[in-house]
Amino acid sequence: MMQTSPRVSDDVLEMIGRLGAATAFYLLHMRGVGRKYGAGPIAMNGVASLAPGRKLVGRAVTLRYLPSREDLQSEIATSTGADGMNATPRWRVIETCGPGDILVSDAMGQGGTSTGGEIVYGRLFQRGAAGIVTDGAVRDAQATIDLGWPVYAGGRATMIGETSMLPYEYNVPVQCGGVLVRPGDVILGDDDGVVVIAAAFAEEIAQAGRDHEGIEQSILANMHEENDSPSRFYPFNASTMAMHSARQAKADGAEG
Repeated sequence: MMQTSPRVSDDVLEMIGRLGAATAFYLLHMRGVGRKYGAGPIAMNGVASLAPGRKLVGRAVTLRYLPSREDLQSEIATSTGADGMNATPRWRVIETCGPGDILVSDAMGQGGTSTGGEIVYGRLFQRGAAGIVTDGAVRDAQATIDLGWPVYAGGRATMIGETSMLPYEYNVPVQCGGVLVRPGDVILGDDDGVVVIAAAFAEEIAQAGRDHEGIEQSILANMHEENDSPSRFYPFNASTMAMHSARQAKADGAEG
């Protein structure tokens, strides 16, 4: 069953892509996301970049795994579609992915069990997907990394996934690294970690992030140029905004 969130525009994705994962987490946290009503976390646990330095941003396309069992294995492993192609959920979801999409695989936190390797993910990237995120593992890890795309996972593995889990359904809400991911949510990853931004909050976070990054650049510049402690500017307050406005006015005057 297809379950998707409102589509986040490319412009909003581009703005979010300029943020660090830590900044996005802070902005969400300050708005109460992940804190209200006993809600769950927004940053994935145990999921990290296998290719440090490769930033990740895009819309989530989800795949859910279940523990393997003989009856389920016989149903899924031999499935063939009317088009003659392998009809297992993993291959089907890959053929739905395109530019701006990130395949998020819920592997139940099995960081030593593979969700795919060079061939599976090579096809995904051939279709233009923006990257992969899984709390499972990746086989052929170096070859997959060498394809040149962002790869975020719970680890590397030699063991094929089908020995303990099977892809069951796609484009449904899943968990990954202990965080809820709905199809269409924005995934932002860097060397600090992976943050999930609900599609409903994406535009607000993009706008707030632009302002936040500018203010923090002013705080850094003030610290280095004036030897001024940044402690008095956190959390953001009237002094923060006054300092930021003054530095902006000074910069605008210099440009003029």
